[in-house]
Amino acid sequence: MKSKRNFPIVTVTKKAEASLKKGHPWVYDAEITDTFGNVENGCLVDVVSQKGSYLGTGFLSLNSKIRVRVISSNANESFSAAFWERRVRYAIEYRKTVMGEDFSCCRLIFGEADGLPGLTVDRFSDIIVTQVLSYGMDKIKDVIYKAVVKILTEMGETVNGVYERNDVAIRALEGLAEYKGWYEVIHHTDSTVTEIC
Repeated sequence: MKSKRNFPIVTVTKKAEASLKKGHPWVYDAEITDTFGNVENGCLVDVVSQKGSYLGTGFLSLNSKIRVRVISSNANESFSAAFWERRVRYAIEYRKTVMGEDFSCCRLIFGEADGLPGLTVDRFSDIIVTQVLSYGMDKIKDVIYKAVVKILTEMGETVNGVYERNDVAIRALEGLAEYKGWYEVIHHTDSTVTEIC
């Protein structure tokens, strides 16, 4: 690591170390052997090996068996709003490239596959529908949603609202409430009815 780290640290087993080095994005609760620093649900933590080697940084979930969802193995990343916008932009630009004419109705973000664990973002024409299943992602959803709207608008696409479908029981495993409805921070239309092809 080249830069000083300010995140709490979790030490993991050799089995978890091997999995992370192969690209697996999760650390399970039974794989954590020690925790250093003040942790809170949804905070970012650095994951290190038994010998102290940096393995990655991820969201800590104190309630889930998936204890850490790794988001990056870059020890110099700051995880600022610009970092999250880059992740969102990459995912959306990729979908625009591969979906072609079907870009107006597709999955824009698919969780760990896009480096955004526990987050699903679907586009139904002018309506964006989201689902958040991890505590850490729930804490930064405002940054993510604003980035989605900003990037689509820059592409000349119309967005008439972000609708949250967080009405799934699995959220309880993360300590999150179940609900559905418009994300009120972002302007939205009055109706969820839209037309797609």
